[in-house]
Amino acid sequence: MKLRNARALITGASRGLGRSIAQTFADRGSDVALVARSGGALETLAKELHGKAYPTDLTDPAAVEALIDRVEADGPIDVLVNNAGLDCVRLFADTSAQQVRDLLQVNLAAPMELCRQVMPRMLSRGRGHIVNVSSMGALSVTPGLTLYGTSKAGLSQFTSGLHAELRGTPVATTLVQIGAVKTDMADNIRGFGPTRPAIERYQRWHMLPREDLEPPTVANAIADAVEHERRYVTLPRRVVATAMMTEFPRRLTELTVIGLDMTKDDR
Repeated sequence: MKLRNARALITGASRGLGRSIAQTFADRGSDVALVARSGGALETLAKELHGKAYPTDLTDPAAVEALIDRVEADGPIDVLVNNAGLDCVRLFADTSAQQVRDLLQVNLAAPMELCRQVMPRMLSRGRGHIVNVSSMGALSVTPGLTLYGTSKAGLSQFTSGLHAELRGTPVATTLVQIGAVKTDMADNIRGFGPTRPAIERYQRWHMLPREDLEPPTVANAIADAVEHERRYVTLPRRVVATAMMTEFPRRLTELTVIGLDMTKDDR
């Protein structure tokens, strides 16, 4: 799908990677619909990019349920980018029940709900692309990131299921599985004592690069994936082998059900 003249909904757009995605999509000619909790920063960015801001607290299920109708009142969504995420870096025993609920709501439940609502509309219009931004945390869990990694593993599995259900339709999916990006979230993760030595060991063993990914690099890779209908964005490149090993059981399952009618319920 060409991004020029497409309308893209991007969550977590006020800062970090989401801001870079919004800027990249706008540079390629998209009409951007921007979602984040921080209304002031979001409105400023929307003016810069000639888009529109839709301030939304994604920890609120009712607000998430109403979001697609709010956005589509101003025009149809061609591309949905589920980028927003929370980290909550701490040992799981020290995590509160509210922190668990909020993180799973933002990182997993909100993307699922937005996909649930937008998919029938995209299918009826005969076009659409869904991008779910996961993480290398979906592939391996380090101390302090148990809750975060669980949510991202769920998002990766969910995206694989969507891809199978959408096979043969005009709606495509892209799963983004990335290492650390130069954002406040990456700094917060490294600031936690039990997590930092694990990351340093990965780097010594050349499993991760010394330098974090630049947000524009990731944003351009995502934009390219949408325009060329690529199923995956995996960065940095040195983690591709790990991602492929994790993905193998999902791909095997997909090959098993190829040719089956996924739209008919014979009950």
